[in-house]
Amino acid sequence: MSSSTLFDSEVIDGDILTIILRGDLDSSSTPEFERQVQEHLDHGYSKIIIDCRYLGYLSSIGIGALVALQTKLKRKGGAVKLSSIQGPVIQVIRAVRLDRMLDIYGDLEFARQSFYP
Repeated sequence: MSSSTLFDSEVIDGDILTIILRGDLDSSSTPEFERQVQEHLDHGYSKIIIDCRYLGYLSSIGIGALVALQTKLKRKGGAVKLSSIQGPVIQVIRAVRLDRMLDIYGDLEFARQSFYP
């Protein structure tokens, strides 16, 4: 598992990138988030789960990164799934209707299982 103060990331089941966000997804953390995601995409993978259990704040820049990621992954036949969203972050996601664009699951395991028929 690779770590930074902002994210923990790990590839599970051989092709699903899981990212556990810690703190905020804003203008200072989004570039590193995008770098980690792009590294995964460069290896040919198109399945990503973003675990939001420790996410404190989601800025408009973070929202833009999630929308761009979903668009990119759909073109590759993949998907981004959010899990464990809590508190004010879920209110922001609902307010901007991101919950209609992204699949949201109660925890990481349910999100993982959703990739399999």
